[in-house]
Formats: sequence, structure tokens, C-alpha cells
Amino acid sequence: MAGTAPITDSAIDAIVGGVFAKPDPQAVEAYSVPDMEPLEFLSPESLTAHIRNQLAQPRGLAFVFVVYPDMRGRPIRRTIRLDPDHCAGQKIRYTWDGWGLIAIQLYGSEQSSMSRIAANSAKRASAWASTHPEWPSPECWNWSAVERHANRLQRILRKVT
Repeated sequence: MAGTAPITDSAIDAIVGGVFAKPDPQAVEAYSVPDMEPLEFLSPESLTAHIRNQLAQPRGLAFVFVVYPDMRGRPIRRTIRLDPDHCAGQKIRYTWDGWGLIAIQLYGSEQSSMSRIAANSAKRASAWASTHPEWPSPECWNWSAVERHANRLQRILRKVT
């Protein structure tokens, strides 16, 4: 779901408040800084600081995944091997995989119209399941919970952008 206005500090506060409005969210950095462990945000303050820092960068992007306990799935950490010859000597970075992850992508003022919150549907995950047999089955996820949380966060984004 795309926003149309700049992501303000009050918009960040509303989105982060929405993430932590339900109990025990697991909020993780979608892609780590190369050669660093991925960040996990255990408090609204840590997620807010991360988003503000990311959006302050030129062509800023804050990209996190969120999972709630009632979704019954979990993010699977994956290592991405980098070619140091083409990546300024950097060797690895991390991301997360999983059928029901809720992706929050907030862009800085230069591209704020691209901000969105999205998640797979049960139908899409089932259709693509054969492409990642190493992941737990899409049937492991509580899709009504995935949809409910994603829609709730999308409504917040629409209100503040």
C-alpha cells in the first residue's frame, strides 16, 4: 500500500506505535549492513531510531520485517555471500525468509510515494511454495492473522501519508 506524503516524525511514531500495539512483535532489519549482524528491534524506541536514521540518508529507505506470535510462522535468517572483489571487500550480509513476513518499506522524502506495507497471501505463498522447499510450508502460517496485522499496519500508513 503506497503512501503519498513525506514520512514525517509523527508518521514514523504512528507506524512504530502500530507495530508495537500488539504483543511481542518480532521486528528485524530486512537486510543487514554488510559484514554486520542483522538488527532486531525489541522496543519502539530502537525501531524509531533506526527508521529515522535510515530515512535521513540520501535516497533513504527503512526496510523491516515484522512477525507476531499469532501468525505462527517465523523469519528464517539467511546468509548472502558477497563477492569481495565487487563489494568493497565485504563478504556477507543477512536477510530473512518466510512466507508470511510483513514487509514495511518506508522511503525518505525523495521517494516517499513508494512507501508500503505488504505481505504474501496464503494463495500466493502456496503457489510459490515449490520454489523454496527448504522453507517451512505455507500451511504453518496463520494466514488470517497475517492478513489482519498487515491490513492494520496498512491502514496506519494510509492515515499518515
